[in-house]
Amino acid sequence: VSDQIAVMYLGHIVEMAAARDIYYQPRHPYTQALLSAIPVPDPLASTNRVVLEGEVPSPINPPDGCRFHTRCPHVAEGCRDQVPDLEPVGEAGSVACHHWRRIAADG
Repeated sequence: VSDQIAVMYLGHIVEMAAARDIYYQPRHPYTQALLSAIPVPDPLASTNRVVLEGEVPSPINPPDGCRFHTRCPHVAEGCRDQVPDLEPVGEAGSVACHHWRRIAADG
């Protein structure tokens, strides 16, 4: 068990934060999708699964821009040609997404 978690997609860190922040306030769309895939043992419990669509890129020949843009439900201008920086967020976290603020505001 770790206090810090780094989430990677195609060999790049897309989010890093304290474990509690990753689980309760994920900022990157890939982290959100991963967490939504955790099985819930109660068959009556409702879950909000994030189903990723789109093309799974080759790790040998990753896409330009954000590596996640081919599957991201929030893809927008800039994602296809600009690599997002790993930007500091909160007390000790960071996220690599051009639109994480908008995504967080949308809830």
